[in-house]
Formats: sequence, structure tokens, C-alpha cells
Amino acid sequence: MTWLGLSVSATVGLIMLLVTALPVLVFGTSTIRLRWMTWAVIGVIVGAAEAIGVVGAVIVAVAVSVLCIVEYVRLAGLRTVDRWVLIAAGVGAPVLAAVNPVAVNTWLPFALLAAAVLPVLSRDPESALPRATAAVFGMLWLVWAPAQLVIIHQDLTLLVLTVALTDVASWAAGKTLGRLPGVRVRPFAVSPNKTVAGLLGGAVAAAFVLVVTGQFSWVLLLAAAVGAPLGDVVASMVKRHAGVKDAGAWLPGFGGLLDRADSLLVVAPLFAVSLS
Repeated sequence: MTWLGLSVSATVGLIMLLVTALPVLVFGTSTIRLRWMTWAVIGVIVGAAEAIGVVGAVIVAVAVSVLCIVEYVRLAGLRTVDRWVLIAAGVGAPVLAAVNPVAVNTWLPFALLAAAVLPVLSRDPESALPRATAAVFGMLWLVWAPAQLVIIHQDLTLLVLTVALTDVASWAAGKTLGRLPGVRVRPFAVSPNKTVAGLLGGAVAAAFVLVVTGQFSWVLLLAAAVGAPLGDVVASMVKRHAGVKDAGAWLPGFGGLLDRADSLLVVAPLFAVSLS
């Protein structure tokens, strides 16, 4: 049973927001309150996009892609021309996914080639390889991956809810259990705060969401449990290269959008394959 015609995933997300509202607002720190309110706004946006359908998913995908590209270009040290190539693709790919989902994957090699061409033709040969590598990676991570949100627009809330709770549970388990023998191992040098305890906590949360929403499968669980922390580690790698803690400073409680969407942008393609 759902409320107000919402999907099961949206209903579960709404219930969780309502249940956590009072304790967070009364007992939470200022940062926790900001993060809760940001998640609430994100939840409303995602729920509305799913209700609208393909057009709503296109709007969300374009917004995520363009905003993350702007942050990424600065972190990766790319040039203005690289930014505009990525932004043009970031606007076009979700639209193409809405018109012809198969074409997004068909045209991916050409998009990667377009990202690499300008750095390769640059008159600065020393920066050509790192610049081309960063541009190609940006095309894959911040253009192709957001376009998958359009392809799985009917499961948009499920995706965001699963990733959100996986991230939260991973952080909570890492904080509370991260010092216990056997689960305090820190497997990622580029993200030393992550522990095995956190990875296990995230996996349990992902399984919980998928079971409650009636969408459980081992493939989806693997996609969330592995993809979410991997996305966070990839973002940490980029930020460590740039020597910054956050990708931005405009999203209350989080930093930049890339700090929030990093896991989503790895899990989304995995969900798209799993749900197809």
C-alpha cells in the first residue's frame, strides 16, 4: 500500500523522512540538520521527477550532469573548452536517452573520442595525456552515467533511496564499529576513513531498502553495496588530486553536488543494467 499514489520506494522514503524529522531537528547537530533538510529537498525533487516521467528524469539528469561537470573541471584542472564539450554532451545525452535509450550506449565511443580530441591536438604536449584522461573519464562518469537516470526513470526513487541509506549506514557503521578487530581494516588508501565495517553496514542498509520495497535481487544488492562506496572513493581520488576536502561549498551540509552524487553516478549504470 502506498500513500497519495506514490510508488513503494517513494512511500518508504517519505516515511523515513517523517520518522527521522523530530529526532534530527531536536537532537542533531547543525550539520546533521542541514544534511537532513538537503536530503528532504532532494527527495521531493526526485519524487516529483519520477511522477512526471521521462521529462522529469531528463531535467534531473541534465542538472546533475552540468553541475557536477562544473565542479569536476575545476578539480581536474581541465580548460574552458573541455568544460563546454562536456556540458554540451551532458545536456544532449539525457535527451538522447529519452528519445532512443539504446543510442546512448551506441554513441558512447564517439563521445569519449570527442572528449580526447582537443587535448590530443593541444600545443601543450606535456599536459595532453592527463588532460585527455580526465576529459574522457569526465565524459564517462558525468555524462554517460547521468543519462542512465533517464533510462531507469521509473525506478529513480528506488535508486536514490538505496544509495542514500547505503551511504548513511556506511558512515554510521564506520563510526560506531570501525575500531573493532576484523572490521577496522581500511582498504582504500585514497579514502582512509572507509573501513570494512562501513562497507558491511552499507551492504546491510542496501539489502534492507531492496527488501522493504520488494525489489530485492542479489544483482541489485551487489550494484549498491559495491557501487556506492566505489563512487565515493573515486570522488575522493579526484579531490585528493586537487588538494581539496569538498568539491564545492554551495550544498548545505555536504559541500558540492559531486560530494553527494558521486555514489549515485556509479550505481546508476549498474542499476540500469540490472533492471533491464
